[in-house]
Amino acid sequence: MHPGAPPATVRTPPRWENGAAPVSASATIEERWWSRLGDPVIDQLIDAALSDNPTLAEALARVDQARATLDAGRAARLPRADVSGAASYGQQNLGTAGGVNTVGAATASISPSLSWELDLWGRVRKTARAAQSRLDARDADARDARLSIAAQLAAGVLRLRACNYSLGARRADIASRSTELELMRTRLSFGAVAPVDVASARSNLASAEIDRISQQEQCTREVDALVAISGVDAATIRALLPDPSASDGGSTIVPQEEGEGDLAGIIPAAPPMRPVLPATVLLHHPSVVAAEREANARWSEIGVAQAERMPRIDLVAILTGQWLRALGTTSSFATWSAGPQLSGTVFDGGAGAANVRNAEARYREAVATLEGAVRTAVQGIEDGLAAQQSAEQRLARSREALTAARLALNANQARWRAGAIDLFELEASRRQFNQAQESAIAAARDHAEAWVELVRASGNAFDLASAVPDGQPPLALSAALANHPQ
Repeated sequence: MHPGAPPATVRTPPRWENGAAPVSASATIEERWWSRLGDPVIDQLIDAALSDNPTLAEALARVDQARATLDAGRAARLPRADVSGAASYGQQNLGTAGGVNTVGAATASISPSLSWELDLWGRVRKTARAAQSRLDARDADARDARLSIAAQLAAGVLRLRACNYSLGARRADIASRSTELELMRTRLSFGAVAPVDVASARSNLASAEIDRISQQEQCTREVDALVAISGVDAATIRALLPDPSASDGGSTIVPQEEGEGDLAGIIPAAPPMRPVLPATVLLHHPSVVAAEREANARWSEIGVAQAERMPRIDLVAILTGQWLRALGTTSSFATWSAGPQLSGTVFDGGAGAANVRNAEARYREAVATLEGAVRTAVQGIEDGLAAQQSAEQRLARSREALTAARLALNANQARWRAGAIDLFELEASRRQFNQAQESAIAAARDHAEAWVELVRASGNAFDLASAVPDGQPPLALSAALANHPQ
């Protein structure tokens, strides 16, 4: 982009398909968007993290720095008053016919001055404008940090809940394979099976135990991640999110009745609405806002660099009062002056022109960063929509599979009690149910986590209350941007 062009911005298109209205700054999810999940542990850990988090503290400190820079820039537009003073005492030996006389002299002076730059070329004004844009950028960075911390914690709690419940399914699988191994050993003692069958059962049990150990490690990693983000100790997190199957030896964790609504008691259910996401969401996306404000700041700095090459005119007023006491007498006098003062560079070896070129190059860099931020945000939202759609489909199918596996297990339990099948077939049915449980829990976790990721990817700049009508897909950002006049 030519440096003479106006600063790049994400402009609002005149209309949107499907009658979607542009999103205003007030049309956002409430600050505590995570409360829609209805998980008190998520609420508690996010509150703890937002009250004491190094990443957020760094972002807020940068906001304070930018605000102080803005205050300094605004102060430069006002007149400046200075005062200086001095006092001294000295002695001088004077040789005379009668000897040496010592003469003492005391002097004092005070000089107040007033100066005010006539900002003819906009140097001071554009410096303040750049500082304001940078303050807006740092504020957007802080909002992005807050959003990211909340999203990481919400997703971490979801993963730890799913991990703990999956441990129950793994324990149930180990119990089933242990039963199968004991049956194989009993059959081997009667000569009904070959030793290879016992070895195969022992191998299956060992594999199940390895899977449980790996799952336990993953749960520990999730706890450690929550500790690092929230600052809450591991013991407290484990007390808030205990392993629900550890006390009962890994019994079935999903109720034996109808399973469609069971998972809501295991993994928090995401809101059922599918948000409308027109491209105007980018106007409020923190990363896009930060990049846009940075581009605006660097645009203003081009004007500052150009103004630095021009002569500077200051209105200056100086009043000086001096007092002298010597030989027993006191003298005083005052002088004053007022008028314009001109200063400028006659020859700088091309340094001023180089500074302008540097500012223009920095602006082009910021514009490229802005374009990259827009593309990244669009990709993140599109990926979030795709993940949400996929998670919804997998959740529905996994619930169907869980219901079918439960019916098969209940039927085989009845057949086993009636003597129609042996224990091997019953345990195979139980393991199939355990796998269906684990798949359903993972799908429920992915569904809730996809909602959290969509909130984060969109910059929390959409309104969940405005849902897409039934049967109508959400507006794709790529299609919206294709119709966006540039």
